[in-house]
Amino acid sequence: MALAPRGQSRTVPDPAGDLYDQEMDRLRAKREAEDGDFRSPLDLAQDALQSFQDGPDIRRPNLAQSFIPVVGPAWEAVADLQDGDYGGAAFNGLMAVGDALPVGFAVKGLKAASKGIGAFKKGSVTAGAAAKKIRRVGLAGKGQEIHHTVPLKGTSRSAQDWRNHYALLKVLPVEQHRRLTGSWMGKPRYDPIRRVWYGTTDWMKAAPTALASYTADIVENVHRSSDGDGKPPSPRR
Repeated sequence: MALAPRGQSRTVPDPAGDLYDQEMDRLRAKREAEDGDFRSPLDLAQDALQSFQDGPDIRRPNLAQSFIPVVGPAWEAVADLQDGDYGGAAFNGLMAVGDALPVGFAVKGLKAASKGIGAFKKGSVTAGAAAKKIRRVGLAGKGQEIHHTVPLKGTSRSAQDWRNHYALLKVLPVEQHRRLTGSWMGKPRYDPIRRVWYGTTDWMKAAPTALASYTADIVENVHRSSDGDGKPPSPRR
């Protein structure tokens, strides 16, 4: 029987071990191949953006088209995104959102009008009459109260007053209504931000935003037209 030199290990065949190593190598290679094909959502989004930016040019709206509510700034935002102007895309996206906000008020106004409450009803009514009308048409239910966005400040609820105008009234849950002016059920009065948010109607919140967006859009378009001849910027490629 052959002996290995003193101090050295003897090599012994191990078929089972060799098969195990081969199987591990195969599995490792398969896993690496699968990892190479894996793509994260961020990778997919970046590829989609790159394909969009490399695609056909999107013609920018002219000055008149850019003033179309929602469509104009949204169109500009898409063109900015294709050109890689991410700041401009974000700005015009916000302008489009600002344009869309008054739409919600218009829809609610039409709903109220269809139930017999004109958003711009002529003449003044009493607070009691206005509340009864709102409840009768189903715009306020149990657990809700009618809030005056312009406080009555002690004026009799049986007296006619412009502050009882339907456009200046808002239906609120009892808790929200009570916490606008003081504590309720152990909960403190709302902070100034929530008092403004809960205590104003949708159109009151939408109007300043819409006005700001229209003004900013006008300034941007006038500035753009004064910088050149009013033609769209040259293509990015």
